[in-house]
Amino acid sequence: MDWYRTDLAEELRDREMAREAAAHRGELDGILFDETRAGDIRTSTIEIVSEAGAKRLGKPMGRYVTVSFPTAAGLDHASFLALCDAVASQLARLCAGKRRILVCGVGNDDFAADALGVIAVRHVLVTHHLQEAGVPYMDTFADIAAITPGITAKTGVETVSLVRSAVEAVAPDAVLAVDSLAAGDACRLARTVQLSDTGLAPGSGVGNGRRALDETTLGVPVIALGVPTVVDAATLVSEALAGEEVCEEAMARLSGLFVAPKEIDVIAENLGRMIGFAVNRAFHGDLPYEEMAMMS
Repeated sequence: MDWYRTDLAEELRDREMAREAAAHRGELDGILFDETRAGDIRTSTIEIVSEAGAKRLGKPMGRYVTVSFPTAAGLDHASFLALCDAVASQLARLCAGKRRILVCGVGNDDFAADALGVIAVRHVLVTHHLQEAGVPYMDTFADIAAITPGITAKTGVETVSLVRSAVEAVAPDAVLAVDSLAAGDACRLARTVQLSDTGLAPGSGVGNGRRALDETTLGVPVIALGVPTVVDAATLVSEALAGEEVCEEAMARLSGLFVAPKEIDVIAENLGRMIGFAVNRAFHGDLPYEEMAMMS
């Protein structure tokens, strides 16, 4: 049995490329890849352009952007701002032409490893109510609303139902869904931001997949933005023992146990704030980061 579990398209591509190399084949059919670097920040783009490519990676057709950086536990001010700019730039590209956005912070704020989306929303400058009221001098700001729907275990209501109600009230051009993700490699934890234009399945990375937040369920495009904060213990062991025989019974017991960095509370706060600021920069023009800090 394959115990590998990840939400990251780049990890799935790397795994398939390794298999192709072993079989002496080249690039993956239906999957385009590009990569750039700027200082310590690496940005890769995967485009799945065919059903064959989608089947190969187990991901819907669309664009997946990965922004990788050294660490989130001890970001200095300059590194924090550079990361904000990098994520904001990619987010602006994915949302080109869209000016009314509903930001949805998915997750459980009682659990640091799952609180990323909720923390991010705290730092988003919401303007929808001001735009609706006709407040002057709002021309340079986008129309941004935000919601934190909580988790089904607490609300008793599927996340998609709550977000759909908000979509009906706000009538956004797109939904931006922010959530914590699962990685397949511990080295990726809190060092990767993934953006995609294919939507989000809340809880899928930890085996609690709920109905997807996507254009089919919500009626508007859904941009997903997430950071891996956990890795499945069974995935860690299976990758460490690659090529060796493993005890399936023992692996089954490990599956569903998730490992997070020891500084996860600091990491969640740092990255949640970074994502909120990146959203502000992507949609509110040249609003200075210092002013964002005062407003959030």
